[in-house]
Amino acid sequence: MADRLIDLVDHYDPRSAAIPLLMQFNRLLGLLRVHLAHEDVELYPALMASGDPKAARTAQRFADEMGGTAIELECFARRWSCSASIAGNIDEFRDAARQLLLALAVRIERENRCLYPLVEAVVVKQSREAA
Repeated sequence: MADRLIDLVDHYDPRSAAIPLLMQFNRLLGLLRVHLAHEDVELYPALMASGDPKAARTAQRFADEMGGTAIELECFARRWSCSASIAGNIDEFRDAARQLLLALAVRIERENRCLYPLVEAVVVKQSREAA
């Protein structure tokens, strides 16, 4: 979805409305809101309370370093909430979208590499302890 948004921005024709850009961003926004809320509100706190010191430290570090991503996303969404603002400032929108999507890609890559393996280890450990 992010790639599709960038593709639409890169091929935007200023003679046309920016409605397709806004619609694609809103699709992506919905998914990202759910994803970030799940992690920030549920996953990070659960890992911090898991009793596993490494998982707790990592979750706390991620929350400290990346907890503002959801706020950045909401600020972006408010700034670019209508197609007219996008169409009137397409270069600014393009730069801001690329910056936001890069920050999100970095966060997701770090979570996939560092956090989710810990989640799996904690779940396995808790399952064994419960058995």
